Amino acid sequence: MSLRSGSAKLQWGKGFKADSEYPRRREVWLIRLKFGDMPLKRKLFLCIALLIVVPLLLAGFYLNNQFTRLTLNKSSDIALQTLKQTRQNFDSLIADTNDLTLRMMSNEQIQKFLKDDYNKELDYDQYYREIIAWLNDLIGSKAYYDTIGIVAGGERVVFQMGTLDSVVDAEHARTASELKGKLYWASDGNRLYAYRRIMDFNKYDRELGIIKLNVSEEAVHRFYEGINSYEGSRIDLLDASGKVLSSSAKTAIGGTYEHYEEIRAEIASGEEGFFGKTVGSEKNIVLYYRIAGPDWVLVQTIPESSFTLLKTTLNTVLLIAIGLCVLFGFLFSLVQHRYWIKPLGRLRTEMAKLRTGNFNIALEGASKDEIGEIHQGFIRMAGQLKQTIDDVYVSRIRRREAELTALQAQINPHFLYNTLDSIHWLAMKHQNYDVSEQIEALSEIFKHVLSKGQPVVTIERELEFLESYMLIQQAKYGQRIKLRVDVDPELLSCEVPKLILQPLVENAILHGLEEKLEGGTIEVGVRQVGERIRLVVSDDGLGADEERINRMLTEEDERQEVFALGNIDERIKLQYGREFGLSFSSKIGKGTVVEVLVPAAGRTKKEERRNEAADRG
Repeated sequence: MSLRSGSAKLQWGKGFKADSEYPRRREVWLIRLKFGDMPLKRKLFLCIALLIVVPLLLAGFYLNNQFTRLTLNKSSDIALQTLKQTRQNFDSLIADTNDLTLRMMSNEQIQKFLKDDYNKELDYDQYYREIIAWLNDLIGSKAYYDTIGIVAGGERVVFQMGTLDSVVDAEHARTASELKGKLYWASDGNRLYAYRRIMDFNKYDRELGIIKLNVSEEAVHRFYEGINSYEGSRIDLLDASGKVLSSSAKTAIGGTYEHYEEIRAEIASGEEGFFGKTVGSEKNIVLYYRIAGPDWVLVQTIPESSFTLLKTTLNTVLLIAIGLCVLFGFLFSLVQHRYWIKPLGRLRTEMAKLRTGNFNIALEGASKDEIGEIHQGFIRMAGQLKQTIDDVYVSRIRRREAELTALQAQINPHFLYNTLDSIHWLAMKHQNYDVSEQIEALSEIFKHVLSKGQPVVTIERELEFLESYMLIQQAKYGQRIKLRVDVDPELLSCEVPKLILQPLVENAILHGLEEKLEGGTIEVGVRQVGERIRLVVSDDGLGADEERINRMLTEEDERQEVFALGNIDERIKLQYGREFGLSFSSKIGKGTVVEVLVPAAGRTKKEERRNEAADRG
């Protein structure tokens, strides 16, 4: 069966409809009716607009948005790769700073200098100059540092080269001291600092001083100034708290990044990437990557408007495509009007003449296509009709009409039986036995349906009708569907309501076995149980949602959805009472069993034989 558990639509029984579908179907019907009443010209215009132009426009807008998004992502990725080219510079700065401070920690002269391990005052100057010379050789061309200094006692600068900077941040110095030799990065205003504790190599955990390096912001700015080529773009170097350490906007250095809270979650989610964000009041593409060690992040914001050339190009292509769609749609409309609508309009005008009895048809210049053939056929038909009217008198026509009316009044079922019988013997005559059997079965079905108006038939007649129905069905399904009948011969003469078994077998075929590739078997059983007769139709088909079907059979507002089952159940209950009727059971993938319970009406074969014996005795 085509019933499936959880399916949106059920298709069980003839005339099946869902009440919830009525409003929608009514609207669809009204739309079809209105569309069908429209002039052909308007129909074609609507078809072009709704089926060609509108879908192309929607597809164009969709593709434009998709291409814009993909191209924007690609451009953003390229911009990110460009931004990441600065990573090597920052890595070099961090590595060089780490190397420089380590060398200073282990330098013997610096150790002696900080321990005052010299004898004369002149030795102090010599040590000082030698340390400066050594540092100059060590730094070489790496112009990262404005100042290289050593702080002793927590706040006293005892050595310094480069730009003079005697200010010592006690908090930074204390933090560096607590790290016990690890490199510590800090910022103060618009300056970057690197701190490292110097320990006495000859005495464990004795602090000799703290290295203080002032990193040049200008040097850091040069790392990225060459890649900031987008209009309105801005690059900022931020620390873990969002403070601006370096920026292409000089006025922002030293302060907190004004949109840090808006982007903090995104830039904290990965090591690098990009995302779209409305920063302030403008849509921007935000690029970033993290710098290990000092836990910095380099952020670049690029307004989406900087990609105007890309958007302009795509929009231009879209506008051209829309224009071409409209142009070709207009040209197609002209062709339709010239070769289809206008000729059909002329034909309609001439047909209106014919309705009024005017046979002067004027259709000139007809083409040789299908419409031209219709024109010529109409002209010939009009001429033949005019000739016929001229040849036949009005009285003769009326006489024929009277005779036809009399013949129609005599038509009855016997005429149809006789006609089918004639066709049956004609097929036999031509040895077309398959057609003969089909016609004979159809005749039997027709007789059974009418049954002289009787609502009940014997079980034997009901099975004969079912046999005729299956004969016709096997012409369609062949051996895919088999029917097995198991009936107590004593019950053949008992009476049951007409058309009980055939609808159930039809449902089993349509909803249980038709969609099953290998087909299956339908079993019909008739047995007497006490004073009742049980008719059972079962199949090994696809099965159905048993709970839902039984609910529909019991609920009045859903009974229409299982029309065939409900019709049988209702007829039996109305005729025999509520204790009789139909029951339904099914398993998905296993099959379905439908049971009909009716009273044992009429005489069984056994009773007939007993009565005959009594009469003879």
